[in-house]
Amino acid sequence: MSNITSINPPINQYKASAKLAERYFYLRESNGQTSYWDSEELHTNLTAMHLHGSLAAWGVTEMKGKTFAETCKIIINNTNFRPIILDSIYRPYAAAVIQKNHHWRPNSWSAPLVKPNASISPEPFLKHLQRMLGSKPKADYLIDMLAYRYQSTTNVKPHVAFYFYGGQGFGKGIFSSTIEQVFGTQAVRTVREQGDLKSMSGIDVWTRTWAIIDEVDVKAGSACYNNIKTMTGGQSFDSARKGEHFKRFETPAQLIMNSNHAPTFLEADDRRFFVSKFETEFKQHENKTKYFKNYVNWLECENGYEAIAGLLQKRDVSKVEISAHAMMTDEKLEVTALMSDEVTQDISAMLEEHKGVNVFDNDMFDPVWLKHDVPKAQQKYKMLEAGLGATRHKAYEGKRRTLWIRKGFKLTAAKGVAPMVLNEKFNTSVHLKSDLGYQHSVKGKHISGWFGQHDF
Repeated sequence: MSNITSINPPINQYKASAKLAERYFYLRESNGQTSYWDSEELHTNLTAMHLHGSLAAWGVTEMKGKTFAETCKIIINNTNFRPIILDSIYRPYAAAVIQKNHHWRPNSWSAPLVKPNASISPEPFLKHLQRMLGSKPKADYLIDMLAYRYQSTTNVKPHVAFYFYGGQGFGKGIFSSTIEQVFGTQAVRTVREQGDLKSMSGIDVWTRTWAIIDEVDVKAGSACYNNIKTMTGGQSFDSARKGEHFKRFETPAQLIMNSNHAPTFLEADDRRFFVSKFETEFKQHENKTKYFKNYVNWLECENGYEAIAGLLQKRDVSKVEISAHAMMTDEKLEVTALMSDEVTQDISAMLEEHKGVNVFDNDMFDPVWLKHDVPKAQQKYKMLEAGLGATRHKAYEGKRRTLWIRKGFKLTAAKGVAPMVLNEKFNTSVHLKSDLGYQHSVKGKHISGWFGQHDF
């Protein structure tokens, strides 16, 4: 007789076999021993002896003339265990194990511990967001997006990322932890800095509902920014984890970035980012510490998380559009306008400083590109805004390139004849070499120089 005491009424071998097949999956065979995977506690490499414990707890008794161990062996041998591939997929609200393309795979999503309760008023949450974001329309936009993701049973995400900035102590971290509580720990990936996105397992950050980065310092045109743009706009990508070959991963996560500073990496025509301050002013009679203490107490002790989950579960999200541009905010307008103006102004200042130069190489403006982190793809637009015009590609000094020329001038070239710069106003021309600002290398050393026609 087994020495494991059952806490359930006895069941027959057929029901016991069905319960085994529902919970346990066939993993592998090695040296004559079968290994199993537990879909409830996610244990791997379990042996038949581990399954004996479950059978005893379910109330299995010995068959006539058999010991308990022999009874368990008979039940296990006659159970049709489904084979499992331990390459998980993410499916909100689906079963713990999912069949995809004829194979059973674990579902990496699990239900949050917080249960929605629409009978509790979410008013403290609504007022808090309106105050920290600075307006009801912005708060409504964010809540609509949260509700859409909370209700969705698919991995299809809106092509919008969020950037919140402001001074320390205004609750950006509280907001992030609220998302984790309401959606569940398996639905949120939080990383300390954007550098974690570039690790060999960085693709894993994007395989949940939300990806949160707490300390942000993204540079314009950087590999990190390009990665964020790509991941925000797509649903799946080919990548490789450390020690693995390339394969396709689903990337359902929307990004939330928190920072103490306004973003400096956005392009002037960016459509992906929702940008907003996350801070407020406290009046003289208000106690900031007490305000946040009361708010956190509501979240943790007065079923605030349940109220927020209830709000997200019941909210109408029919107007959310997957491919719509992010809501334009005053903060985003200010940031993109400032970047555009400063870059153009600095290029114009360099043109003013070198009046004797009428033709330019893109590299001559490297100090501007570096100062403002202007990505390569955006540089031509900045030069156009500053009043320069692009010429056709020219082979000059062993390099085929686009040259940039002031208004009122024209670059002419003919086969066998050195390029000439024509002053259209006075109908005069000079050789390109005497009217070009350029960079070149001498014996591996990079040399920068500004040269004008008056220098020759």
